[in-house]
Amino acid sequence: MHIATGIRGLRRLATSGIAAVISLATVLVSPAVAHHGWPGFDTDRLVYIAGSVSSDGTWGNPHSLFHVTLDSSLPADTPELAIPEQLQDPEDSIRVNAALSYKGPHKELEIIIAPPAWSGRWGLGRALKVGERFQAVGYINRTDDGLFRPVVFWYGDDNVPVNQVLGNTLPVRAPLPN
Repeated sequence: MHIATGIRGLRRLATSGIAAVISLATVLVSPAVAHHGWPGFDTDRLVYIAGSVSSDGTWGNPHSLFHVTLDSSLPADTPELAIPEQLQDPEDSIRVNAALSYKGPHKELEIIIAPPAWSGRWGLGRALKVGERFQAVGYINRTDDGLFRPVVFWYGDDNVPVNQVLGNTLPVRAPLPN
């Protein structure tokens, strides 16, 4: 075998291997990003929801999931609730307080929140219980309108606030409602 031919063959094999690894990584990561990332949600409009936890769900990584049965009658917009310290910048708190109530077709929504390590740092160190009060402001998923991701939520009878964004600002500052 000629040395140049052998080197070209090794380069092709290496290039093919790298391409295969990149393709596999894309396939494995894409569904998670589409499902869990903020870009998968309608960040043009914050929505307020309220109701009761209606499933044990999953408390863990990469995100915790559970269902909330919505109240049959929601106020027009977000009631006055304590805003977590991290979201008290007027650019964020005004938007959270101005979020209009959910008007979609579902009586129950699947809720996706940060994993326990993150939620625990901001005030929720345990799984929510079936029947527990839950209020939130967040976004509806773009492709699954039964999936909701809060930027902030309040739980229990004491309306304990829990920040759900990395850092101190909303992932996208939606326009204020008219």
